[in-house]
Amino acid sequence: MSAFEPDELAKLQTAGTSLAGRIAIGAGTAALFRRAVGRLWPDVAALSDFRFAIDGYLVQDGTFRLGDPDEARLLAGAFRANPAAFMDRIDNGCCNIVAHDDARKVTVIANDPTGCQPLYVHFGRDRISFANDLPGLQAIAPKLERDPLGCAELYWFGYQIANRTIFRDVFRTPPGSILTIDWRDGRITTETWWHPADRPAPGDPDKVGAELIEAMRIACRRLYTPERRYGVKLSGGMDSRLIAGCWQDPGLRAFTYTAPDTIECGITRRLARALALPLDVVTVEGDFFSRLHAPLFPKQAIAEFFHQALTPSMQGAGIDCALDGIAGDVLFGGLALKRKGGIGATLRNVLGMAGPSLGTNVSNAAAAEIIFSQIRVPDATLPALRDAAMQAIDALKADALDDIAREFPNCEPGQPFERRYIRFAIRNRMRRDVALQGAICRPEVETIYPFLDRDVQAVAARISTAQAAGKKFYRRLYRAQLPRIAGVPLDDSLLPPGAPNAVHVFARILRYGLETSSFRASLMLKKNLRFGRVNSVQWPRWIAFDRDFVAGIRRFMAQSPDFDAARFDAALDRVRRCAPVSGTRIMLTASFLGLDGFFAESDA
Repeated sequence: MSAFEPDELAKLQTAGTSLAGRIAIGAGTAALFRRAVGRLWPDVAALSDFRFAIDGYLVQDGTFRLGDPDEARLLAGAFRANPAAFMDRIDNGCCNIVAHDDARKVTVIANDPTGCQPLYVHFGRDRISFANDLPGLQAIAPKLERDPLGCAELYWFGYQIANRTIFRDVFRTPPGSILTIDWRDGRITTETWWHPADRPAPGDPDKVGAELIEAMRIACRRLYTPERRYGVKLSGGMDSRLIAGCWQDPGLRAFTYTAPDTIECGITRRLARALALPLDVVTVEGDFFSRLHAPLFPKQAIAEFFHQALTPSMQGAGIDCALDGIAGDVLFGGLALKRKGGIGATLRNVLGMAGPSLGTNVSNAAAAEIIFSQIRVPDATLPALRDAAMQAIDALKADALDDIAREFPNCEPGQPFERRYIRFAIRNRMRRDVALQGAICRPEVETIYPFLDRDVQAVAARISTAQAAGKKFYRRLYRAQLPRIAGVPLDDSLLPPGAPNAVHVFARILRYGLETSSFRASLMLKKNLRFGRVNSVQWPRWIAFDRDFVAGIRRFMAQSPDFDAARFDAALDRVRRCAPVSGTRIMLTASFLGLDGFFAESDA
C-alpha cells in the first residue's frame, strides 16, 4: 500500500500533521501529505516526475522563502539538481525538505543544521513511513512499540539522545543531513552536508559585540517580509531582548506569559515600553496543566512548555511568524558552562565563573559520565514512581551512557570539552527539547529563530568561555551596543546591564534570596504571599499552593500503573514543609507516566 487511505488522510488532518509520507518498498511508489502551516509553504511543488515539500521555514541567499507556486518550482528544480548545494545556501532555517523522485525511484529527506524541526521515520517490513509528529506517524505506520531506553531517557533528561525516540524502529532525522531512500529495497544512504566551521581565536569583546549586533540586525532583516505579520516572545531575560533590540522593521508585537504578580513580568513591561512595542500578557495559573500541556502531550510525547499559552493571543492578532530566542543562552549566554556537583561548582555558578578546562583529551566514555551527571534531572525531591519502575529505569543507565558516548564524537572533535559540551547541548537538548517551543505553536503560528542564522553563529564562535560565563558578555553587549534598552533591568539580577559585573553577582545572590525567603515565608504562614515573586514561572508555589494545578497533573500521572500516589502525596507534603523541589522534575515525571496512556491509546 502506498497512497493514503481516506481514513488515514482524515487522521492526518485531525491531528494537525503538517508533513507525512510513505514509501512502498519494492513497489516503486510513494505517497506525500502536506498541510498548510502558518501560511508558509502551503502546497507540494510538482515538477515532471518530482514532488517537493518544505515543512518549516528557511532563508536562502539572504531571502525569506515563502513558497509561492513560482518560487516553489524554481527551488524544487535547484534541490533536484544538487541537494547538498541547495542546503549549503541556507542562511537560516528550521525545516525538513522531502522530495519524491518518481523517475529515480528514491526519496530524498534533508534538514537544516540543527535538525530542530521534528521528523520521525519508521522502518517497517514492507514500508517506510515518516511524519512531523507522532499522531501523524501512528496514522500511517504499523503498530509502534515502546523503546524502554527512549522512555528512560525521557524520564532522566526530558529528551532522547541523538536520533532515538520513545518507539522501536523509529528515529528522528539526524541534524544537517540528507537521507536518500531507495524505493526498491528500502536502503538508506546518509550524507552529512553540514559541518561546524573551524573555530577562530576569541576576539576583543567590544569588537565582537559590535559585529554581533550587526549580524543580528542582518539576521532579523533576512527573516522579514512585508507580506507577514511578526510577533516576538519577550521575557525579562537576555535572548529575546537582543532580538527585539535589533529588529528594525515596523509592526512588531510582543507576547509574554507569566504567573501572577511577578517581578519579571514588570521588567518585561518596562522592556516593551523602551522598545515601543505593544505587549500582550497571558497569565498562567490554576489547572493550566490540563489546559496547556496534556492536550499537546501526544504530539511529541513531552509535556514541558508554556509557549503554546501565547498561541491564541498571537492568532487573534493575526501573527504569522513568532521570533524566538532559542540558542542564545547556549551560544554565548553561558548556560552550557554551568556545572552540577559539589560546593566548588555551585560557587562558580553563583560567581559566574567558567570551571577549569578539561582539555581536548576527554575520552568518549569519560565524556558520557560527565554529561550524564550534568543533564540528568534529579528525582529525589519529587518521587512519584513505584520501585519496580525506578529499578527498570536505573537498569538502563549503561545503555544511556553508551548512547551519549556514541553521540559525543559528532560534537566538534578536537575542541576542548567545554566547546564540545556546547555542541552536545545544541544537538540534543536544544534540538529535541527546547525546539518544541516552536513545534507546539504550529499550525497557527510559525516560530522563527534569529540565533540560528549562520553569520550570528560565526560571530558567537569568537566569544571565549571565560567571556560567556555568568552572562558577562551579554551584559557588556547591552551596555556598549544597545543603550536604548541598557537601562532596563535583567531578570537574573534585577539590575540594569550597566551595573558592574561584581555588583550583578552580589545582586543575583540577593535576588535568589528574595525569591527563596518569600516562598519560605509563604510556607510558614500557609499563605501564598505576593511579594518577592521574581520568576514568571513559579514552580515551587504552584506545587505547594495551587491545588487545582496539582489535581490536574496528578490525574494525568494516575493513568499509569507505575504512579505511586502515596509517594507523590508524601513528596508534596515535604515541599509544603520547605523541602526543595524541581518543576522540571514534575513535568518529566508526568511525561514518563503519560506514556502509558499514550501507548494504551495507540493499542486501542
